[in-house]
Amino acid sequence: MSIIFLFPVNGYTLNKKVVSEITLSEKILNQIIDRQERFFKIGKSSKKISEQEMTRHAQEIVAAYESYISDNPQDVHALILFGKFLRKVGQQEHAVEFFMQADKINPKLAVVKQQLANYLIEKGKPVDAFPYFILTIELNPTEAVYHFHLGNFLFLFQEELINEGILNRMSAQSFMHRSFLEASILEPKNFDFQLRYAQSFFDFPKSNKANALLAWEKIENNFPNRSKLEQDYFRLCRARVLLELNRQKDASALINTVSSKSLTEVKDALMRQATNTKVKPDPLYKPKSHEKNNKQSYLEFDHKKFLPSDPHLERLRRLTSRLIEEKMLSELKVDAIKASFDQSGEIKIQFSKAR
Repeated sequence: MSIIFLFPVNGYTLNKKVVSEITLSEKILNQIIDRQERFFKIGKSSKKISEQEMTRHAQEIVAAYESYISDNPQDVHALILFGKFLRKVGQQEHAVEFFMQADKINPKLAVVKQQLANYLIEKGKPVDAFPYFILTIELNPTEAVYHFHLGNFLFLFQEELINEGILNRMSAQSFMHRSFLEASILEPKNFDFQLRYAQSFFDFPKSNKANALLAWEKIENNFPNRSKLEQDYFRLCRARVLLELNRQKDASALINTVSSKSLTEVKDALMRQATNTKVKPDPLYKPKSHEKNNKQSYLEFDHKKFLPSDPHLERLRRLTSRLIEEKMLSELKVDAIKASFDQSGEIKIQFSKAR
C-alpha cells in the first residue's frame, strides 16, 4: 500500500510517496528536495556560513537537479521544482527554461502558466503575460490565489491592456472586480482576499454600492481581532460607501467612532462631505472623463466574456516561439556557480559563464 503526503516546496505542492518499495528516481528527487530545504534554512539562520560553503551547497543542488532531469527528462515535477529553485535564487532567465520544458510536456499546469506570466512581467511585457494569467484560472478555476493574482494584474496593468485594445476600461475594471470577488468566495477566511475585494469597489466606480457596504460590514464582523487602526480604516471605508448611497446621517455616526490620529485628515474630509445636503465628489477618488456618463452596472458583466479570444491565445504561442528563437534561454554549467547573500539577507547564486 502506498501512503501519499502532500507538502509544499517553495509554493508548489508535490506528492511525496512513502512506499515499501520506493522507486530509485523518487528517492533521488526526495533527497534533492531535502538538500534544497536545508540550503534555504541557511539564509534564515542566525549563524551564517562562508560564501565558499554556500557555493558548494548550491553547486551540489544544481548538479543533482541536472543529473536527475538528464535521467528523467519527462518528470514535470522536477522541472517545476528546479525552475522554482532557480527563480528563488535570482536566476529567472535560467528558471524560465525549465518552466517552458514543463509546459511543453504538460500544457495544462496552471502553476507553470503563472511562473511564465511572472517572468514576462519582470521583462516588461505585461500585455504578453495577460494570456498566461487567463490560462491559470481556466486550468484551475478553484484556486483562489490565481484569481487574486489576476485581479492585481488587471489593476496594475489596466492602461497597457486598454492601449493595446485588448479590453476597454469598463471591461478591465469589471474583470478586475470579479476576479477579487472569485478569490474572496473561494477563500472566505483569507483576510487579504476579503480586504482586496472590498477595496475593489472603489477601483470600479460603477460597482454595486449596496454590495460594497455588505463587503465592508462582513470584514468588520469576520475579522474582529484586527488592530484599532485597521478597524478605523474599515469604518471610514464603510462611511465612504454610505455617502455614495446618500446616507449622510449614518455615515456621520460611523465617522465619529474613528479616533486613530493617522486617519484624521481623511476622517475630516469625509465628515465635511457628510454634513452637506448634497454629496460632493469622493475625496479619495476622482472620476475620469470617460466614467462620467457610464451607467452600466458590474452585475451586467459575465466573468467569462472577458477571456481572451483565440487570436490572443495564438499570440501566446507566437510569443513562446519568439522566446526560443531569441535564445533567451540557456543551459546551466555546474562549475560556474557562486552563491552569496544579497542586501536583504536572501541567498542568491550567479553563473559566471554559460554554455
